Amino acid sequence: MDRRVVFCHVLVLSLLVFAIGAAHAGDPQRGRQIYIDHCAGCHGLTGSPTMAAVPAFSRGEGVMKPDQELLTLIKRGRNVMPGYEGLLSDMEIRDTLAYIRTLF
Repeated sequence: MDRRVVFCHVLVLSLLVFAIGAAHAGDPQRGRQIYIDHCAGCHGLTGSPTMAAVPAFSRGEGVMKPDQELLTLIKRGRNVMPGYEGLLSDMEIRDTLAYIRTLF
């Protein structure tokens, strides 16, 4: 196969993978209000927690994991954090994760 054809195939595949990833990426603008409504009470408005043993998002604690892992954790809950499955959609959680990552 011609190198140009192979290059075009690789380019198209790369663009498709990028587009799929972008479609799943959260919107920090939408996530801000969700964070304020559901997370800031414990994690603080600026990502500095108001309770002991709560991750400090302002220092990047707990957010440097893949989105899917964090999505599952948020849906199920952990320790004193309640689960948000049924309360927030996957996209709302992704939006919130995008916002949280702007805090550090």
